[in-house]
Amino acid sequence: MTDEKKLCVAYAADDNYAKYLGISMLSLFRSNEEFEEIEVFVLDCGILKENKNKLESISGQYDRTIIFISMEEAVSGLDLRMGARKISVASYARLFLASILPKSCTRVLYLDCDTIVRGKVDEFWNADMEEYLVAGVRDTVDSFFLKKIGLDEDEYYVNAGILLIDLEGWRKEELEQRFIAFIRKFEGNVPHHDQGTINGVCRARKLAVKPGFNATSNIYSFSAKTIRRIYFMDNFYSQEELDKAKSDPAILHFTTGLVGRPWEENCIHPMKEEYLKAAALSPWKEDSLLPDSRKFSVKAFSWFYRHMPLLLSEAAYRSVCWLTHMRE
Repeated sequence: MTDEKKLCVAYAADDNYAKYLGISMLSLFRSNEEFEEIEVFVLDCGILKENKNKLESISGQYDRTIIFISMEEAVSGLDLRMGARKISVASYARLFLASILPKSCTRVLYLDCDTIVRGKVDEFWNADMEEYLVAGVRDTVDSFFLKKIGLDEDEYYVNAGILLIDLEGWRKEELEQRFIAFIRKFEGNVPHHDQGTINGVCRARKLAVKPGFNATSNIYSFSAKTIRRIYFMDNFYSQEELDKAKSDPAILHFTTGLVGRPWEENCIHPMKEEYLKAAALSPWKEDSLLPDSRKFSVKAFSWFYRHMPLLLSEAAYRSVCWLTHMRE
């Protein structure tokens, strides 16, 4: 049984993402005060002392617990070599949560650093996981990638940036070893890295939850019908479900996309103020916006999509997808 009053959360970051981790964590604390305890585990991939101090100041301000776990030490006994090359620990960090976190944690809410928690997460946290190993929001992923990791076109594929993980189930079914075997099968180059690994291994043991628990940038750019067309998906969330998620998301996920990211210049994301408000309360409030890091092709298509007829834009996008497939 889940302790409804205690929330266990995990992030993974190096020093470059420590700032975004801190701003996300601050938003989590502010939006979920009803939990008696919130314990945050940081999978530390190289966070410097200065940023660790800032993260600890946030947890102290809200009387919450933060624990840093060195990923270098945590995976020191694992053979992560794929032939002559070694896989990136940061790219696959969340796969090892079951062995890294204490046994007292029976489930954990994993959050990417590029998130803002603006609502309650108790409904998500208390989801019935009896038959499932992981819960998340369906992703806008091309059916091509489902086939590449061995899934059928009608199988769910969840976005791994926000996950509720049944740690007891992962330990009991030795998922860590199954993950490593899956990565070796692809010689360390699984499509979409740990996201593809989780989806490929967990298969039908994934619970799809409301899109408001992971409102990605794509749902602010495309309609449900457009998503089904340009990603070659037979089904997805309804437009009504997406509209509700867009207007009142519990968790915003600022994924790369046409609208940009709120800590960068030229961002047109309609919810960017949610990030800016949280950032203004953080130890990084004086930081300036970063240059727009989107590739030229993404910027160009963003303009194209906003100014050209829809059907023409979709045809161009499908052409880009087709060319991508040819390079895979």
